[in-house]
Amino acid sequence: MTAPDPTDGDLLVRFTAGDAAALETLFARYEGPVFRFLFGILRDHHAAEDALQETFVQAIRSADAVTPEGFRGWLFTVAHRQAMLTKRKAKRLPSQADELVLLGLVGGDPADARTARADDARAVFELIDQLPAPQRAVVLARVVEGKKFREVADALGCPLNTALARMHEGLKKLRQLWEARHA
Repeated sequence: MTAPDPTDGDLLVRFTAGDAAALETLFARYEGPVFRFLFGILRDHHAAEDALQETFVQAIRSADAVTPEGFRGWLFTVAHRQAMLTKRKAKRLPSQADELVLLGLVGGDPADARTARADDARAVFELIDQLPAPQRAVVLARVVEGKKFREVADALGCPLNTALARMHEGLKKLRQLWEARHA
């Protein structure tokens, strides 16, 4: 007799305790259903894929705050919010908007606010340099280079779930370093 498959709650508890394999199982369990859900809303394969990745990023970031028994419903709620964000962004922004152009559109910032932003950006890059190499590689590829998680995983030669877990751990460590720096 084989052991029953672990519940979502069991996997979530294991992941929040540091078991990356639990995340892989959760991702494998929900990748197809969440993608189909998103595609049904967005009617665009690439947009649904992007929204799927962002859904899992949000799930990783907030995994500690989710009740294990409510994970599935919560995940689909996050996916729905991500689909709505994707739709709103598509209406507001050109598809290939350059970040510097977008920052220029905001304009009107006093020079000292720009300087403070530049100082914060330098500080963040200094903290990123303190991350373990695998986490640093994922964070830089995702945030600086703007790669999608699938592209990051392919570039680093690791499974998608590993790239997601490294991003989660890297962001958590970055947050701790930031808080320690400003304490």
